[in-house]
Formats: sequence, C-alpha cells, structure tokens
Amino acid sequence: MKEVKPYKSIHTFLQIVLYLGFVVLFCGCLDLHSEVTPDRQFQQSVYLLDRYFFWSSEELKDPHSIPENVWKKMDSNQLGFESIENQYLYIKFSDQFVRQLKSPVLYAEIALEQFKIFQGNELVFESKLKDHIFPYVIPLNQNPSGSLIIQFQSRYRGFIGMDRDVYLKDHSMALVDLFLDNFSETFFAPILLVLSTIFLGFYFLRKREIIFLNFSILLFSASLIEAFNGFVGFSLTQFSYIVVPLTYFNIAFFPFALLLFLIGIFPPFFRNLFKILASIHLIVFFVSILSNYEDGISFLNSDDDYNWVIVLEAIGAIFSSVYVLIKGNNNLRAITLGLLIIVFAGLHDILVDLEFFRHGHRVIHYGFFLMLALFGFYVFKHYWQLLHSINRMNAELRTKNKELQRLIQIDKDLALAHALQKSLLSSKYNEDERIRIIGFSQNLESVGGDYFDHTKDSMGNWAILMADVSGHGISSAMVAAMSKMAFVGAGPFLQFPSRVFHLMNRHLVGKTKNLFITASYVFIDTESYTATFSNAGHPGFFLIRNSEPDVIYLNAKGKPLGLFSHLPFAEEMVKLKPGDRILLYTDGIFDLLNEEGESFGEERLKSLLWDNRYQKFQELATIVQDSLFRFSSGWKYQMDDLSFLLVEIK
Repeated sequence: MKEVKPYKSIHTFLQIVLYLGFVVLFCGCLDLHSEVTPDRQFQQSVYLLDRYFFWSSEELKDPHSIPENVWKKMDSNQLGFESIENQYLYIKFSDQFVRQLKSPVLYAEIALEQFKIFQGNELVFESKLKDHIFPYVIPLNQNPSGSLIIQFQSRYRGFIGMDRDVYLKDHSMALVDLFLDNFSETFFAPILLVLSTIFLGFYFLRKREIIFLNFSILLFSASLIEAFNGFVGFSLTQFSYIVVPLTYFNIAFFPFALLLFLIGIFPPFFRNLFKILASIHLIVFFVSILSNYEDGISFLNSDDDYNWVIVLEAIGAIFSSVYVLIKGNNNLRAITLGLLIIVFAGLHDILVDLEFFRHGHRVIHYGFFLMLALFGFYVFKHYWQLLHSINRMNAELRTKNKELQRLIQIDKDLALAHALQKSLLSSKYNEDERIRIIGFSQNLESVGGDYFDHTKDSMGNWAILMADVSGHGISSAMVAAMSKMAFVGAGPFLQFPSRVFHLMNRHLVGKTKNLFITASYVFIDTESYTATFSNAGHPGFFLIRNSEPDVIYLNAKGKPLGLFSHLPFAEEMVKLKPGDRILLYTDGIFDLLNEEGESFGEERLKSLLWDNRYQKFQELATIVQDSLFRFSSGWKYQMDDLSFLLVEIK
C-alpha cells in the first residue's frame, strides 16, 4: 500500500481552505444574495421609497413646518451626505406601513452621531450618543402621521445621515432579525475568548515561545470586535460610554496585534518591515486621537485619519505574502493565505463603503474567521512540533543522562584502577649503602602501560626492570599488571636476566590479546660491581661515566614478550665503577613533541644527560623530568606513556 505523507494532506487542506475562502469572498463581491423588494411584507427598505432632504443652518423645533417646496428628492440608492459644518440635515419619508404592524419600530443598523425622530408633530426618539455605531430599534406610533422626519447633527466630517439598512419592522421581528443577522459573531466571540485563554496558558507553559502570547492577544482583540458587533453592542447601549471607546480602541489595536503576531513568524526582512509599520501605526493613531479632540475624542474622525496606515499595512501584507508564496516557504503558507483572505475581505468592505459595490453581506467577517482559522492551524502545528521536539529532547536527555552515569562509573573505575596500578609499581625512590634509585612515570591517561620494578635479593644485589605495554589506557594497564605478576613469579632466577624473560614470556603468551610487552632488565651484583642485562624488544639503556668521552649506550638482542613462545634472549655483562649512573626509559620520551611538532629524540636525551653529568644524583633526575615537562608545554603534546629509572652506583 502506498504511504500517504502527512505534509501532502496538510497541503491539500490548505488548498481547500484557500478555495473556499476565495469563493466566499467572490460571492460577497458579486453580492449574489436576493434583493429586498417592496412586496416583502413589513420589511421595506427606506431607501427604496421616496425620500427627501433639507439643510438648515439652525435647529427647527417643528420640522413639519418646513415648506413642501424646499424639500429635495434623494437618489434612490443614496444613504446620506457629507457633513456641512454648523448645518442640520433633515430627511423625510412616508410612515404609511406602520398601520400594518402590531408594534412598529424603525430599525437602523447604523445611525451616526446625534439625531432626533419626529412622527408627525411628535418627537418620538432622541439620541445624544457620540460616535455610536451600533444598531437602533426605535418604537413608533402605530397610527401613521404621513411622514417620519429625522434631524441629524454630526461632528463626523466624512458622513451624515443613515447608514446601511433601514427598515420599518415589527418590534419582536426586529430583535429576532438583529440576533440572527449577528448570530455568527455572537456565537464565535466566546469561542475566540476561550482560545485566547488557552494560548495564553501555552505561553506560560512555554515562556520562550512568544508566538503563543501574540496569538492570544490577537484572538482576544478579535473576540472583542465580534462580541461588540451587532446584537451585543445594541444590548449594551446603556453602557455606551464604556463600550464605544473600547470598541474603537480595539478596532485600531487589532491591526497592531496582527503585526505583532507576524513579527514573530516572518523572515528577518519582513520582520523589520512589520516592526516599522507597527511603530508608524502607533504614532499615527495617537496623533489622530489628539488632533480630533473636540468636547471629547472624536473616534469617527480619528478613524478616518489613520485609515491610510491600514492601507499601507495591507500593501505590506500582500507584498510579503506573495513573496513568501513564490519562494515556496511551506511553513508560512497558512499564514500568508490567511493574510491574503483578510486583505481582500477588507478591500471588499472598503469598496462597499465607497459604493463601488452595492451593499449586501459584509464578507469581512467570513474573511476574519478564515484568517483566524488558518492562523490557528499554523500555531497548533507549531505547538505540535514543539511538543515533538520536547519529547525528542527529553529522550536525548535521558540517553545522555545514562551515558553520563556510565562515564561517571568509568571515571570511578579508572580512579580505582589508577590506585591499584600505583600499588603495583615499585616506589619511585629506593636506596641502600651501595645503590640509589629514582623513578618517574607520566601516563597519557588515568592508567597506562608503562611499568618499572626494582627489587633486592637476599645477597644485597638489585634486579631492575623497565617495561612498556603496547598502546595505552585500561587494556595496557591490565597487561602491565599481568607482567608484574609474571616478574614476581621469576623471583628465584633474578640473577639470570635471559631466564627471567623466558619465564615471563611463558606466562604471558596467549593471554595478552595481541598486546605485547617490551622490557629492559638489569641485574646489578653489588659485590663484583657488574651489571648483567637482557632486552626484549625495548630500547637499551644509557651508562653515564665521567671518565668516558660520551654517554655509553648498552643493548642486547631480544623480541617482545607475549607474542611467541620459546624465544631466545641474549644476555650481556658490563663492569661498573663507583659513581656510574644508569638511565632506563621507555620510548614515550623519544615520542614527546613540542609546540612546533619536533620530537624529543634520543640525541637530545643523551645531550641532556652528558651536559648535567656532574650534577648531584637527585638534581639530575629533577633536571630530566623538568626538561621533558617544559619541552611539551606541560605534557600538552604527550603522545604516549613515558617513564624512566635513574640508578647510581655509590
């Protein structure tokens, strides 16, 4: 069966959402809903009836006293006029349909600023609210008086008069229609508020993820816009002194909240662009508020003054969205589609206000919900990926903790192995009335394969062994311990170096797992002042005698221990004199490097011994050790374990 990739499903989902969004917007732009006609009982649109207007420089107490010949007929699709300073606008239309209604009301979706309604000679309603944009349901007398006259006075520079749909309806039907018309907004507002709270909780759980805080703010602003739109705003008319400013501030804040959300998502260039737009938005908003203060803030005029910023932000959103889509950034596809939908929906709304499109369904709300749905999809996807990354990090952390515990245990084992190896080695200083010995060892790791031993027999003679196991680390240290045991087993034959190596090799062959041991062994007879020595693949040793012209190098043929059985080992002898000094060492000294990559080498060691031949015994040992330390910058360039034994004949 062919596997279905999840990303392909997500891509299909986004395409479906995009197609549905543009179908909704396209239908809204075409305004395909059924047109209100005069034969639709008791829901006649006022602008389909004859209407007349009259401008007056002063307020008239009895508008019905206006002569018939001064009234001018309005266009059939006209909603209102541009404001004229210090002028009152009067609009008159017939109230003949009220007799067919049980409880007649004038339903106005939006009536801007202050106005009065006269039915005949009677003042039936007066609104003193400023910047009020919520619906009105105004009771009327059931007996027609011939005409309704509305007197308008507005400080709003852009428009004066009725706006949107105006109907004569029955009171109960008007309330039901108002609720049904705004049902989606009323229903989704608490859902958006709950989602805002949820994402705020996500932010506190994941404080570094600012995207959750920004999206929570965006959802909260959206919930207020939807909550105060239509039916809820109408229900809270008595609290208009709070609801109206809150509504206007929130409408202005929503684009800013949207920019904050985008700043945390888009690539750096667009992030900086949105930061600039957000700063301009705040500056222009507050300037427009201050410049439109007239007996209180004029929110409607302020709204007109910063609309150009909204247009600028829309252009920036379109540009960034198109660029990201062209570049094929799949992570931002949902965000860019949501931006394009809300921009085109807002553009349709503006064109309706400018009367390029006939007023019908306000698709801004459909675009609004589609945008939030796509944004929510992106944020939930981000949260899902975050959870997976956290689970992956936790799994990696558990693995690393186990590895750390294993390493800690290894360190403990190494420390124990180091202590055990130290206990196996002979002391670094030994002396009697005829001989003096000083040893030094520097492992590359905690434990190593270098090993030296010196022991005295019952006759006062000395057996001295210097050994080096191939490699370094724990395995070499274990083989070194085995060689120590093998050397102890050869104790009865210390005066015969070749026999010692033969017995050690017999005990080690087949047990070292391809590791081998090189060694140099010297037996010093303190009665005859002779040194008998053998070698098992190890560097020889140096004899420093002041009466000689140079350091003497002594060696004997032999192969390493632990590889082959029945190996012959050569045995040689040299006469010693009082004051002679012998240096046994491992090849780690020769392999020691300096900062330039030069090795210490055999010749450098010989020169060091000869130049300091007249130094006291202990000072000579210190000079050799310090020279090696300084050469490698504090063992920084050490390549192998290194050791030496310095022996002096008294």
